[in-house]
Formats: sequence, structure tokens, C-alpha cells
Amino acid sequence: MRRDRLEPFGAEKSDDKLLVVAGRAHGHGDGLPVHPNLERLLDGELVGLRLPARKPQDVGAGRGVRRQGVHYDRTIDVLKLTELLPELPNERTKLLDNLGRVRREVGPVTAELSDAVADHMNIRRGEVDEVVSFYSFLRVPTNAVRVCIGPVCDCLGAKDVLAREQEQANGIPVLGVECLGHCDLAPALLRGDTVEPEVAYRTNDGASIGLGRADETLADYEARGGFSVLRDLPSPERIVEELKASGLAGYGGAGFPTGVKWEAVAREPGPRYVVVNADEGEPGTVKDRYVMERRPHLMLEGMLVAMRFAEATEGFIYLREEYATARARIARALEELRDSGLLSGISVELVIGAGAYICGEETAMLESMEGRRGMPRLKPPFPSEVGYLGRPTLIQNVETLAHIPAILGMGGESWPRVRLWSLSGAVNRAGCYEAPLDVTLRQLIDEYAGGATEEIGAIVPGGAASGILPPAALDVPLTREALREWGVGAGSAGVQVYPKSYSPLRLLAETMRFFAEESCQKCTPCRIGNRGLHHLLEELDEGRVVMSREQAEEWLDAMAATSICGLGQGAPFPMRAAFRYWPETFAPLGEPVTMGEP
Repeated sequence: MRRDRLEPFGAEKSDDKLLVVAGRAHGHGDGLPVHPNLERLLDGELVGLRLPARKPQDVGAGRGVRRQGVHYDRTIDVLKLTELLPELPNERTKLLDNLGRVRREVGPVTAELSDAVADHMNIRRGEVDEVVSFYSFLRVPTNAVRVCIGPVCDCLGAKDVLAREQEQANGIPVLGVECLGHCDLAPALLRGDTVEPEVAYRTNDGASIGLGRADETLADYEARGGFSVLRDLPSPERIVEELKASGLAGYGGAGFPTGVKWEAVAREPGPRYVVVNADEGEPGTVKDRYVMERRPHLMLEGMLVAMRFAEATEGFIYLREEYATARARIARALEELRDSGLLSGISVELVIGAGAYICGEETAMLESMEGRRGMPRLKPPFPSEVGYLGRPTLIQNVETLAHIPAILGMGGESWPRVRLWSLSGAVNRAGCYEAPLDVTLRQLIDEYAGGATEEIGAIVPGGAASGILPPAALDVPLTREALREWGVGAGSAGVQVYPKSYSPLRLLAETMRFFAEESCQKCTPCRIGNRGLHHLLEELDEGRVVMSREQAEEWLDAMAATSICGLGQGAPFPMRAAFRYWPETFAPLGEPVTMGEP
């Protein structure tokens, strides 16, 4: 309804409640108030505002909502919206949190809800709409069934699970998504926030993180010596020395030396921030989830050490939306720390993502935190110089921080060189295991994961972007130096074991489809390259050649050299590894042309 006339807004009585069906939405900048007759009705009754289902392609980009056949009604509690809006903060940095609350408490974020949030926060409607359109899950109902169709789940029957769920949907949206971070349970799905199959932790009790025994409370953690390091913290100079002596490098995938990063942040003038990157999204990687769900206080102690070191009074944990259990565990642990006085004088805030793999890239994460689309920034400057809100920012992965108490407690030289390895796929005990940096794939599979379930055909050593290895590499130490000779990397240590029955071509096609779906679309090499190469593999599987090997190599060179961030730069690794180790599969593309040849 408009002030000047009654438009066909579609108001009608239904079951003694007012059902309001959306007509034409207000244009941007249209500040006309709601017609008083409609306002009176809204005040008097609970109203369901049901908007027409959007086309499949409108459900958003990001962490892989597959857009085929996604049609559903969106029912909105308008009275709840009027109650919620005054509670929402106005700062631009709270935009993603506000939109997440609207989705959880009111309904999927439609154009009308997006405009309402924009008006409340005094942000241009178009700016909020472009943020909403970027994140997959803001437009998806909270009760939706999300079936993982990433490479590991695909190998273990995800497509059949997706088809079964769609047949039994009974009006509830069923979506295929690229990765849910529960690869050890593959094939996995989320029914609302509930994980299926039921979560089971298969792990060991290593010397550094000790995942074998969970800490249910702060008292449990302190009984194991927790927070002793924080209460007797060495000097900043000593901390840097111990971190350098330990050889600890970032375990999120980039592998940058931790001591060097902390030293760089300390050189910058304050104020400084500390951000925990908990947006674990690399297929095959579950280690951060294990830490947050089993030992959240350990991660928080590492974070508080970082904040003391950086003299930061504000810290943030950017957590992926799909990790509901981790969210609850961290929130409860933070409450315990506040009650105990360990957070006196500082604040630690939990920021929840909305389904965007790219936000695991540190500068894309900062953009997201600042209320924009999660698109990577050009570097330099680096976040240690210009980070959150333009200030020096220390960003660390969950696992990296979880090792800090052990390193400072034991001393850097005495700390065992270990990390957490996620194992999934064709193994008997898929899970997360603490093991040395130079462990071999065969040791991980046989000694930790209970052996392979069938003959091994291929192994991904460290997440989708790390590359693909043949069985001949089973005895290669998984150090960065040893893997470099095989043209792959350790990445996030997400080891995926694929059976011989799952063809390398399909593995590669599913991997490149993942990258194509998850590209933020900002830079042309990544946007066009991943989709083009995925198309090449799909066609090759059908016996058709749409691109020569020479052209494919040119595209891979361009992606590696000119993409803005690690997604586009890393995507060529699995392609080149497959070219190298399964040449017969790609023989129809012709021979590659090397430099100097005509």
C-alpha cells in the first residue's frame, strides 16, 4: 500500500490471520510511509508476509548453494521484524551480523527485508542488497536441508543422498552445497543446524593440542594446566624468539612463519586488532572444527596471548556459519572467561559468516567484517600494516593459535614439530590426528586412520588447492620441501584418500567445479579460468575436446600469475598435477608446448 493510493498489495484474510502477499516493492530511496490502514492491521495481528519464490539463480553466491531447482516460499513474521530492528546496531561493521539475525529470527533475507535493514542502519539500499546477494545462506531458510556435494562426499555417494532428500523434501528446501566442513562424516548433510550422520570424533591425544580428551568447562581446561601461560606471560621479545625457534608456520594453508608475522605487527603503531580466522572451508579439512568443539579454551588462550602481545583491546573470531556446535562451544567458553575475569579490559566478539569460502582468505574476511562483499584486497599493504578498519591486524588460524600455549610452555626448541592432519575418504577411521610434519601418507592412513577401505587411486595431500598425488607418493614425507618436488603442497593438511574406482578425471572435475562455484568473481583470470577449465574437464569426460593442452596451459599460467588471491593462484595446482601423473587421461588434448617451441 502507498500513501497516495491503495496498490494491489494483495492483503486478504486467511485462517483468521492476515496474509500479505508482496506486490511491487518500493524503489530505492522511496521513503513513503506505510498506509495507515495496513499499519493498523499490522499492529493488531500476527502477519505472515509471503513473498514469491525467487528464481534459482537469485539465491546467492559464495559457499556453494547449487542453484538448480531451488524454489520455495519465504514466510516472514513482520511483527518480529518490527521488534528486532530497534535492537540492531547501526555500525556498518555489524551489517553481516544484523542480516544473519534477520535470517534466523524473521526469515530469509528478501529485497524488502534488505531494504528495511538498510534504512535502519542508514546505508544505501543498493549497498546492502549487494552484500545480501554475495552470501549463499542469507536467502536460505534456517530449516533447509544442505547436502554436501564436495569431492569427498561426491566420491562416497552424495549425489544419491541429495536425490533422496529432494524426493522426501515435503516442501522443505533441499540444496546441494560445496562443503560443510564435516568431511570425516562423508557423505554429510545439515538438517537445519543438525549434522547427519551424527558427529563422531576420531582423534588422538598428541603432545601439543591433545584432542583425545575434550574440555567441557573452563575448570576442565584449567585442571590440565590451562591459562598457566597467559598468567605468566613472557616478554614480547621472548615470545617472538620462542615462536621463531619452534618453526611454527600458519596452519591455515599459507604457511607464513608465525614469529615473523607477530614481529611485523608489533612494529606497527597502535591501536591494533587480533582476528581469528575460523572460516575453515577447504574441502577435506576439519581440524579447526575439532579444536573449537573439543578444546575451545585452548584456542582462546592462544588468542588472548596474541592480544596481550599486540596490546590489542579488541579481538574477533570469524566463524563459518555451518559450524553451529563450534559456535555454541565458543560462546559458552567466552561467557566463562568473562565471569572469571580473564577478559577484563578487553572484548572478544564472535562474527558469523554466511556461506562464502572466499572469506577464508584474510583480506576477504576483513572486507566481510567491515560490512562489504567478501572480496580480497590487493596486497601490499598487508593486514599486519593495514588491516581491520585500516589498523594493524594480527590474523591467525585456529590451529596455529592452539599450538601457542604448548610452544611457550615447553619452549620453542623443545616443542615437537607437529600439526593436525584431517583424514577423509576411503579410510576406516576418518578424523583428525596430531602427527609430525614429516609423516608420510602411508603412515597417516595405516597407523592413524586404520588403513584404506579399498585400493587407493589418488590422494589429495592438503586440501583442494594443494594438488593431487598418485599412489606412488604414499611414502613421501609431507613436508613442504618434499612435496614441492612432486608439484604439490601441504596446504591445510586436509588429506583426502580416493579409491581407484573414483576416476582422477572426475576428482579433478569436481575440484575445479568447486573453485568455479566459490570464486568471488572479482578478477577475470579466476572467474573465467575456473569455469572454462571445469567445462574442459566435463566435456573431456564425454569424449569431446574443447580446448587444446597448449591453451589450457596458457590459462593456468595466467591464473597463477595474475589472480588476486590464493583461490585463483592455487587452482592450477590440481590441474597440473593431474596432467603430470595421469597423462593418458589428457592425451586427447594434445601435447603441451614448452618455451622455445614454435
